[in-house]
Amino acid sequence: MKIAIIGAGSGYMPGVIRGLLHRADDLAGAELAFYDLDAGNLALMARLATNMFAARDASFTVTTHTDLKPALDGAAYIFTTFRPGGMAARHLDEAIPLKHGVVGQETAGPGGFMMACRSVPVLLEIAAHAEPDAWIVNYTNPTNIVTDAVTRNTGIRIIGLCDQFVGDTEMWAGLLGLPYARLEVDWIGLNHATWAERVRLDGKQLDLQALLADLEIPGSGATPWRDPSRMAELAKALGFLPNSYSKYYFFHDQVVDELRAKGTTRAEDIQAMLPGFFAQITEESTKPDPDPSRERGGGEHGEFAIDVICTLHLNESRRVIVNTANNGAISSLPPEAIVEVPSLLTAAGPVPLAQGPLPRAVRGLTQSIHEYERLASDAAVTGSRHLALQALMAHPFVTSKHTAEKILDEGLAAHRAHLPQFG
Repeated sequence: MKIAIIGAGSGYMPGVIRGLLHRADDLAGAELAFYDLDAGNLALMARLATNMFAARDASFTVTTHTDLKPALDGAAYIFTTFRPGGMAARHLDEAIPLKHGVVGQETAGPGGFMMACRSVPVLLEIAAHAEPDAWIVNYTNPTNIVTDAVTRNTGIRIIGLCDQFVGDTEMWAGLLGLPYARLEVDWIGLNHATWAERVRLDGKQLDLQALLADLEIPGSGATPWRDPSRMAELAKALGFLPNSYSKYYFFHDQVVDELRAKGTTRAEDIQAMLPGFFAQITEESTKPDPDPSRERGGGEHGEFAIDVICTLHLNESRRVIVNTANNGAISSLPPEAIVEVPSLLTAAGPVPLAQGPLPRAVRGLTQSIHEYERLASDAAVTGSRHLALQALMAHPFVTSKHTAEKILDEGLAAHRAHLPQFG
C-alpha cells in the first residue's frame, strides 16, 4: 500500500511522522512517497522519518520526489498538507485585507480567498494524476473550498480535515471545568464556522444552558490560537459553543485594531521562528532516536490524518468530524454543501450524521459563509475575476464593493505568479 504525502518538506511533517508511528503496526509495509518542491527540506524530513522509524522498528519504506506524477503513481491515499507560495504568500493574505480595514486571516475572508485561489489549481492537478480509486485526505487550506472544488470538478474522492475542533473542545473543557478526555461535542457548520449545542460527558447529554449560566468570563489568556474571554462572552450571549474563529465575525473591528497595533502578521512571526525550528530538526535528524520540535503541529495534526487513513484502509467504522458533502445532515444548508460535521467513517467514506438545523442566531451568518465559499470555489477553478469579486462581496467581513475591488486587485497582482488561471 502506498501513501503519497504532498508537502512533505513542511514544518508540520514531524507531527505527521509521529502520527505514522502511532499507527505503524496497522500500516506495516507501506510505501511513503514524500513529495515537495523544496528538495532540501524534503531530504531533511526524509532523513528524520527514516531515523525515527528505525528507532522504533517501524516497517515503512520512504521514497522522495520533486516530480508530482511519480509520487502519485499507485498511491491509494494522498495526504495533502502544503501552502502554495509559502509564508511569504501568507503574509500577503494577512496584510492586504488589513490595509483596507478587513481582518487578514489565512483561511477566512479575503485572505482565505486568495489562498483558495492558489490551493485549488494544485489540488485539481493532483486529482488529475491520482489513481481513479484513490482517496485524497486533505489538510491544505481553506479545506472547505478545496474539498468543494475537487468534489464538483473531478471524480476523485476527497475528505477535508481540520483539527480545530480538537483545540476548541480542549478550550471549552477548561472553561466549563469538564474532563476533556470524556467529552464528545457535536461541532456542526462549516470549516472555521462551527457551533455546538450538544455536549456529552461519558455519553450523557449535559445541560449546556446551565453550564453557560454559571460560566465566568476569564479576564485574559488570549493566544494566536485561542481567545477564551471572547469565546466565553459569545457563548453566554448565544446560548451555545462557538468556534474560535467566530471572534473574527463578532469582534471584527476590534480584531482589526489589534492586528494593526501588533505591527507584524502571524506569517512574519512564524517566519522569524522557522530558522531555529529547522535548525533543531536538522540536528535531531542525524540522531539514532530523533525527538524533533513539536512547535509546528505537535502530534495531533498528524495523528488525526493518519487515523482517518487507517479508518478508510481497515474499515474501522469510526465517528469523526470531517468536511464532506452535507447530504441533508444539516437541514439549513444545501445537500451538496461541504460541511464540517460528525460523520461515520468506514472504508466507503464518510456518512454525515443527521444534526438538524443550525442554531438560529448564527444560521444566516453560516449560510452567507457557505454562499461565499461556493463562489470562491468557482472563481478559483475558472479564474473569473467577476466571480472573484462576487465572492469577496458575499463574505461577511467585507461590507463595501469598493473595498472588495481594492483587495481583489491588490491580491491578484501580488500573487500573480501563483494564479495562472486568472491570466
